[in-house]
Amino acid sequence: MEEFAEHEILVGTYEEFVLGYKMVPHLKSSEGCDLVQSFTAKSHCGPVRSICTGSKYAISGGSDEICKIFDITKRAEHGTLMHHEGTVSCLATHSATSHLVTASDDNTITVVRMGSWQVEKTLYKHSAGVTALALHPTGKLAFSAGKDKKLITWNLVKARPAFITNIKGIAEFITVSPDGSRYAVGVHRRVDIYSIETAGVEYSIDIKARPNCLVFLNNDTVVVGGESSTAQMHSLIEKKMLRSWEVHTNRVRCMAMLGERMLVTASSSDNMIKIWNVSTDVTEEIACVASVDTTCRVTCLAIWHPGMRLGGKKRKKETAKEGSEVESPQKKVKLSEATEDKKVVETVTVEQEISTAGQKKIKKKKKPAKVPTDGPVEVAG
Repeated sequence: MEEFAEHEILVGTYEEFVLGYKMVPHLKSSEGCDLVQSFTAKSHCGPVRSICTGSKYAISGGSDEICKIFDITKRAEHGTLMHHEGTVSCLATHSATSHLVTASDDNTITVVRMGSWQVEKTLYKHSAGVTALALHPTGKLAFSAGKDKKLITWNLVKARPAFITNIKGIAEFITVSPDGSRYAVGVHRRVDIYSIETAGVEYSIDIKARPNCLVFLNNDTVVVGGESSTAQMHSLIEKKMLRSWEVHTNRVRCMAMLGERMLVTASSSDNMIKIWNVSTDVTEEIACVASVDTTCRVTCLAIWHPGMRLGGKKRKKETAKEGSEVESPQKKVKLSEATEDKKVVETVTVEQEISTAGQKKIKKKKKPAKVPTDGPVEVAG
């Protein structure tokens, strides 16, 4: 649990608060940990509907039609975005390109550049409020669904819809797998797993309750939670349920993965945040590693860690080093060839200058000889 010491769990609540919790591992046992509250911010004038993290920022959207930006490193509010005219229902970030994508009940999806926080593009295609949003790991595709019962795949390179699918219901969420080959859509009382290659449904999960959240443990295993006290683990290859266990008292509101094996769940019924050590192996028991009572009804959840802030800088440095190592011998060769060429060119130009100078002198001698002979003859005549 020591590797998660700098991770923070951020939650939005119905009571207009954004709460942050840090994981403090137990000194005696290496498995357990405590969730200690790290900050509290009353950010909105209504319930917080969505929250996401990217770089050093956390962004929350609420029913008051604004997005609040927090600088996690400075523990301060960074700014406010007011480009929507409805409840901000969904937020998503892409750290590689430093972009924030927001969706609202005003039927629009907006692409904002993080840092300058300027709106770069607004996408109009939904005829009703947007209820679900997800980004592909490449950052070139986005998936959105709304109250118009349409599932739209967006081409973010050209900023236009790639194709539109009519789904029989209003989607609660959209989640994309880590490798980007599948995405899950929660509708009414089931969850449909789509394949990006075929754009068709591979597997449907009937959970007999309204689905609220889904996470991918890996590319082939998912955990689903909804308006029931249990969470279900399903295999997409075997296409069956592997196991289920009781998570909260009434419902599971949101989920997130912390590393490869830690599953963070939150509920708006018992106000609890719990961390579970999960495994795809059926023989291993699922244990609750940590839990805390927030005393608030949780609506959304996100996780932040310092690696988000340093990831882009490290990649740039590595690419710069690789580029310099490869290009440096080529530059030396080009410089030596260029100097040799310059020397040859200089010697040629010197010879040409001498020859032209000689020709010019000869011409100057001929001209004054002709002028006096022609002049007096004309005067005498």
